[in-house]
Amino acid sequence: MKKHIICLILCAGTLYSGAASAQHYIRNTTVIDTPTAYTIARGTYQVSFLGYDNGGVELKAFIGLHDSFYLGVSSDIQNAIGKDKAKPNVPGVVAKLKITDGWEMFPISLAIGYDSFYIGEEGKTYNPENNMNRMIYGPYAVITKPVYVFNDEQHFHFGFRVPAQPDYVPGDSSYFISLDVPLGNSFIFKMESERIYYNFRDSDEWLFNVGLRYSYLNRLGVEFDVLFQHDERPNRIIRIEYNDEF
Repeated sequence: MKKHIICLILCAGTLYSGAASAQHYIRNTTVIDTPTAYTIARGTYQVSFLGYDNGGVELKAFIGLHDSFYLGVSSDIQNAIGKDKAKPNVPGVVAKLKITDGWEMFPISLAIGYDSFYIGEEGKTYNPENNMNRMIYGPYAVITKPVYVFNDEQHFHFGFRVPAQPDYVPGDSSYFISLDVPLGNSFIFKMESERIYYNFRDSDEWLFNVGLRYSYLNRLGVEFDVLFQHDERPNRIIRIEYNDEF
């Protein structure tokens, strides 16, 4: 099944590349649990609320300091909702720098950034020195290629990230691959595969995610996603995101 999903994403990402002009340009900074190469415009900001398994909550906010650069902060609280004791994690910095949008004949965006890793328990690690410093953060590089199907613009993404905080673990460096497909003016279907270790080991730990996003006037977004892992219960999440300008 894993091979079939990866093949599906790869095939969809390469079909009809550069075939037509797009009518809708919904370019998100993230797919589901992985980044894109797109940023936000200078003088704008984005805030998001994400609810994940066992009542966990992740809050993110960042501002566009340049059309190609944003800077912000991420905060995560495990068990924030429910009867269990809340477990806050140390906030972390998030940033992204878009290096290029490519060329007219080959529009491919390249970006580097620093952000939290996986949603939910998969994004935490045991830290005996500080039980509040469990969130995994690290640098990443990502390439985004627009593709054109049915007179609309879809986006194919491929990247690599390395865990650096709270511990630098180069052996857990991993690939991610994703695709988002606009469905009219308001909806976007998303799918991705992540935590594909650089040497392709431990395939049972790879994550396969699907989601659907509703956008209102390209400012307010509500998204429902499901994260799948072999022999694990699916992680159902909700994201509410708001974009505006100063």
